[in-house]
Amino acid sequence: MRALRAEGHSLRHLLECSGLRRSTYYYALAHPRRPTRPELRDAAAEIFSRTANGCGHRQIAMCLRAELGAVVADKTVLKMMREMGIRCGIRRRGSRRRYSSYRGLVGSTFENVIARDFGAEGPWQKLGTDVTEFKVAGAKAYWAPVLDFCTKEIVASDISTSPDLAQQHRMLLALL
Repeated sequence: MRALRAEGHSLRHLLECSGLRRSTYYYALAHPRRPTRPELRDAAAEIFSRTANGCGHRQIAMCLRAELGAVVADKTVLKMMREMGIRCGIRRRGSRRRYSSYRGLVGSTFENVIARDFGAEGPWQKLGTDVTEFKVAGAKAYWAPVLDFCTKEIVASDISTSPDLAQQHRMLLALL
């Protein structure tokens, strides 16, 4: 804006085009951006270059305190590193790395025979099962029904206090 103003453009029109308030413009003129802690920048760059992948802001802050006796906060060192454009590459795999318990395909999978077609031509052609948890009298109960997709009837079921393999065996025996 300073260059356009020097060319003779009106401040009012420039502020209107840019969407800035007049007070914001004058505040920016009165408070130019200065680098954070310029006296520590060379030392921080030297500490960063000691290792192949660099080091993080906590380690740089610790070294600045120990070696130079500087009174500096970790967040200040982080801000200084961002301004200098240096970044630790040790733990950075992707831009957003979050916890994921996914470990790929584990165990055997089965072909999708139903393919979300839950209707059946006749009884006992397609059956489905699930385990449902209920809260009963301050405890939990688990119900495992078997549903016939043709008649929409429950043909077998089992109720248990824990959803384990023994419940599934009992439910299959009731189905047989």
